[in-house]
Amino acid sequence: MKKLTILPILLACLLMITGCNETTDREEETRDGDTLNGNAMDNYNDQPLEGQVGYVRFKKDQLDQEAEKNRDIKVNREQMADMITRMILRYDGFEDVATLVTDNEILVAYQPPNNHDREQAADMVQKTAYSLVPSFYHVFVSDDPASFGDIQSVSTSTVYDEQYTEVIDSIIKKMKKSPQGKVPENDSDQPSEGPNMGTDDRPGTET
Repeated sequence: MKKLTILPILLACLLMITGCNETTDREEETRDGDTLNGNAMDNYNDQPLEGQVGYVRFKKDQLDQEAEKNRDIKVNREQMADMITRMILRYDGFEDVATLVTDNEILVAYQPPNNHDREQAADMVQKTAYSLVPSFYHVFVSDDPASFGDIQSVSTSTVYDEQYTEVIDSIIKKMKKSPQGKVPENDSDQPSEGPNMGTDDRPGTET
């Protein structure tokens, strides 16, 4: 009787092991197939672990080169704004900071600390923002209290909204009445246009 009882258990275990091996083989075949056919990135982590580094590898022939020329460089603007605001608030004396990230500009409103002059505070804010964003961005800062309301007024806008460009340019024009820091707007390392922009110059941002 004991032998008859043990036999079905052994058979069940054998089937489970065989099934697991087949699943593993199929997964390996899928990964290999994706790599050979150019359908997946090498070791791309869909759900990275906490603190895990970012890593992506492509071979050039895996990509459609014509499509890549027209691909927009996309960033998570909300996360970028969050990161800039938090970094500036790490400085002593900065108690209130708001950041707006558009397709090509970073607008930062802040309450200047009492222990810094306006130029020094603006330079700290500007350089902090520049250090955290791609090089095609332009940073505009303001310690005018009205700037908080100005940038909040477009916080739910999209780059496709009617008169979006005119509104942003109007806000920038007002922000530039405040100290802007030591990085010049026409700095060679800060191009006037990013990959997502058109060929015309943005109006209303001249000094």
